[in-house]
Amino acid sequence: MRVSIRAAIAVALLVGFYVLAFGLIGGLLALETYALINRPFVGLKLALFVVPVVFALAKGLISLERRTQDEVPGTLVTPADQPALWDLVRRLAQDVGTRPPDEIRILAAVNAGVAEDTRFLGLRVLKRRMFIGAPLLTSLTEKQLIAVLAHELGHYANKDTRLAGVVVSGRNAMLRAGSHMDAEHWFQRMIAKLFLAYAKLYLRVSQAISRRQEFAADRFSATLAGSSAAASALRELPVIDAAWDLFTERHLTVAWELGYLPTTFFDGFARLRTSPELHEKLEEIRQHPSDPDRGPYDSHPPLQDRIAAIEALNAEPESGWGDRPALELLADPMPLLDAAVLNTLVSDAAAKERVDWATLSHIGARARVVHGTERLLNAAAEAMDQPPSLTTVLAALDAGKLADLGSYEPGNQQAGARARREMARGEVLPELSALVALAFSDAGLAHWELDWLGRTTFVTSSHDFDMADHLEAAVADHGSTSGLRTALAVAGVAPDYRPAH
Repeated sequence: MRVSIRAAIAVALLVGFYVLAFGLIGGLLALETYALINRPFVGLKLALFVVPVVFALAKGLISLERRTQDEVPGTLVTPADQPALWDLVRRLAQDVGTRPPDEIRILAAVNAGVAEDTRFLGLRVLKRRMFIGAPLLTSLTEKQLIAVLAHELGHYANKDTRLAGVVVSGRNAMLRAGSHMDAEHWFQRMIAKLFLAYAKLYLRVSQAISRRQEFAADRFSATLAGSSAAASALRELPVIDAAWDLFTERHLTVAWELGYLPTTFFDGFARLRTSPELHEKLEEIRQHPSDPDRGPYDSHPPLQDRIAAIEALNAEPESGWGDRPALELLADPMPLLDAAVLNTLVSDAAAKERVDWATLSHIGARARVVHGTERLLNAAAEAMDQPPSLTTVLAALDAGKLADLGSYEPGNQQAGARARREMARGEVLPELSALVALAFSDAGLAHWELDWLGRTTFVTSSHDFDMADHLEAAVADHGSTSGLRTALAVAGVAPDYRPAH
């Protein structure tokens, strides 16, 4: 079947969606009216079914068309704010043969796209928006960004098919079909299933069109930016995505949970992407990019197929595009990019303390070490019936309660005293070492560092900081904590020291 015919069928299905819904409403109301006129008692009983179903259908149609400001993510940038970015997007729109967006918004996500605010399942367009991910602006070259944006605008290019934009908007609208229904009401649940079944039919019919559009959009990408830049952009997107996931999960999320945020976000992200410890991992992703799982109705062909098709075009870029970092398109970029991240956070972000990355590294690493000492502190408190503190741990060791500070399964209680001490020693020694390191750190004699992979390192400013012998003596059979206590006292550690969370 020719794609133009499929597109026409897809648009007909969009119209048919409303025909189906209004037809059901009209038919049920006609049936109810007939029953009330000819059999009033039957009509009243029938109303118990008709009214909820009509209400559910009407609610589904209305909610499908409703938009709220909360649904529009990202930080809005105007032509006055970012003239170079707007000039680029307008030129790209002209080159691919479509109208430019009405808005450009910067997202804290590894994504770019064009979305339309529509009515009637995409048949009427009210506003077109372009979304550009802040991580892309900090990671791509100008040509690579052009390739990404040209691809997104190419979905709506009149040169491809005049029905293409309607099909794209229709797919987006159909994916929302029935999403506002209340699953607790069986009438609405039933209508939601009807909407979903129709949506699946539409997505199946339009999938071939959408996949062809992806290849067509890639041709625009290669024609404008060149095959080399377009292919490298597709290879780079999974790399940026992996780096951004690592950045948010191991650094921003940890900072948030501890009550902190970095003073600036993207200088840290830039350092993460270029860090030596991540080079090999990111290069492996770059050389062997893989497709994310977008579900059975995804319109994207396999990434490797798209890259191969782009490289086969062997297209040269249009003149005038540069190889400079895409970030140079922005005026005063860092406040804008950081605002994009803050806009994705909940309202209490303002209550978080803002610190530089070095301080945040120490805070994050320290928090991990603190968590690793909680078991030992609680075990000592139980063994000595005293508050949990470093002094309580040392008192338990001096009292010969090493075995009681270990954790072991009940079945191991039958082991001999020596075996229990050996098991406990292997567990207590590293935890005590961490607790002592925390004491020296909190006394200002050392600090923790967290690398971009999330690994912690203890860094001391003292050349004489070597506690190994004191720690070994503290957990030895018939050992003593006196050396360790002396070193702690010299460092100014309080007798009841316990690491604050």
